[in-house]
Amino acid sequence: MNRLLRYATGAALIGVLFGLGLNAEPVFSVLTRLWQAVLPDRLLTLLHQGTSPELTRRSLPAMLTYGLLYCSLCLGLLKLLLGRGRHLALALGAYGMGFAGCALLIAVGKLGQQEWAYQLARRGIDGIVSPLPVVVLLPLLRWYQPPTRATMPSKALLPEQAASRN
Repeated sequence: MNRLLRYATGAALIGVLFGLGLNAEPVFSVLTRLWQAVLPDRLLTLLHQGTSPELTRRSLPAMLTYGLLYCSLCLGLLKLLLGRGRHLALALGAYGMGFAGCALLIAVGKLGQQEWAYQLARRGIDGIVSPLPVVVLLPLLRWYQPPTRATMPSKALLPEQAASRN
């Protein structure tokens, strides 16, 4: 991709992420109204029924939609800046492990009525749905270069093997 186009797209993604972060409340309001229009009230009540106020006071579908949108934009920015599919797979794995850890904490909170687990999960989700993973993953994944065929050490030949090849 043309370097200028990559920089322009990256700047636009950073602007959208910045705008989402600054205008989170209006975005949540729009997403909540959208989900209220799409889902029946009974289902919305069921979805929010077992959720601890320590985890969220917002609409659960709106919160999940916002998080998915924000993380998708962050992964798009990482893909644009890194340019390698392997790096994107590692970034996806890091996001997946973060969300899995938060889900485990939520399960611990639900099973044992442990408020500390909900609070820790909330902090973890806030960390994942922020620019922090991009700031951390970008230099780490730029530094990590998987070996290519040209840089991989070849098998050393024994003297008799080298003689038989000649």
